[in-house]
Amino acid sequence: MNKGLISVWVVTLLLLLPTLGWPEGQIYKVVDKDGNVTFTDQRPSGDAEPMDLPPLSVIESDLPPPSTSAAGADDAETDAPPTPRELRRQFRDFSITQPLQEETFWGTENTVVVAWGSSNEIPPELSVMLYVNGEGQKASGQGSVTLTLDRGEHQVYAELRDQRNRRIVTSPTVTFFIKQHSANFRRPGIGMRNGTP
Repeated sequence: MNKGLISVWVVTLLLLLPTLGWPEGQIYKVVDKDGNVTFTDQRPSGDAEPMDLPPLSVIESDLPPPSTSAAGADDAETDAPPTPRELRRQFRDFSITQPLQEETFWGTENTVVVAWGSSNEIPPELSVMLYVNGEGQKASGQGSVTLTLDRGEHQVYAELRDQRNRRIVTSPTVTFFIKQHSANFRRPGIGMRNGTP
């Protein structure tokens, strides 16, 4: 072997020895002149000895670790009550289902059933404020009411409200008519033709 090559190897080994000579993970305790104690993984001096640390204590538990999966996060979200924005999206089709727009009621003794609903089931914690001719009355989230009204034109709409009585969504207004047959005239569709009944 060439003497020049050997000397290059020797110099390289001498340079690498300080970094290879000590195993990783050694901890050194350093106490300065004021008595302050510092622990380090860097060898403070050539004669410093690493500390002998006791092994770590590990306690086995029968409890499963807390879940950090996406499923756990979804469960936490489902426990929280829906926000007004989520409720508006869920019940955007909330409407008066009965009576129909421009419907006319004959001979009902001035009573009309007003019903409301949505394609999604309305939970019991939500309520409805029903407005008939501008006057409001509280009602349950699911259902209907029977109203006794005077003859003529009427308007009805409803507001779906949350537990804090905040308006979530308002239904379109429905206009309907109540008409009664007069005792002085014959019923519609029955009339005189050519002077004969």
